[in-house]
Amino acid sequence: MKIRAFCAAGFLGIMGAYHMDAQADIPLKNGSEIAGVWKLVSVAAALDKPRTEENRTWEFRADGTIITSGYNRHFKTEDRHEWKYKIVNGKISADDPGRPGKTIDYAVYEMKGNEMILKGGIEGFYFFKKQ
Repeated sequence: MKIRAFCAAGFLGIMGAYHMDAQADIPLKNGSEIAGVWKLVSVAAALDKPRTEENRTWEFRADGTIITSGYNRHFKTEDRHEWKYKIVNGKISADDPGRPGKTIDYAVYEMKGNEMILKGGIEGFYFFKKQ
């Protein structure tokens, strides 16, 4: 009987820890919810991992265009890229530059006031402030 109680307590503890970390994504209805100019402040592989500072701007246009600009730390230079996106099943599905027919998907993890966190893409989590 003690083993059953111990196993049940362990299971509930694991499920409780999982539940605290789990957060439902915020489904988008259309691009108007994210439209505008956003400063990419930082990125991180996970919410509890160190953040890497960024100095880029992402502009989501109502016509389904994303424009990113600013310092690209991967290429160590200023750049500007423009490509298309659409909202699919509540998520941002963006063309993958340089890979025709492929997409990179992002989910809105959190949106409060002038701040937004996107989950997905290459980096994991993207932390934005609306400009």
